[in-house]
Amino acid sequence: MNDVSGQVSTELILLMACILMIVLAAVSIYSDYLEEFTFEINNTELSILENKIDKISEILN
Repeated sequence: MNDVSGQVSTELILLMACILMIVLAAVSIYSDYLEEFTFEINNTELSILENKIDKISEILN
């Protein structure tokens, strides 16, 4: 009876460890994606701002 109880506990711990590793890998991949996405958004916004400033400059000249 005690051996079965210990085996179930060990299997549960291993299952939780595997789930934790999968979650950590997913978070790592997702964070890399978000950093790249943020960089692209910032570049696009900067480009739009530069275009608007150029248009205002042309109107004033």
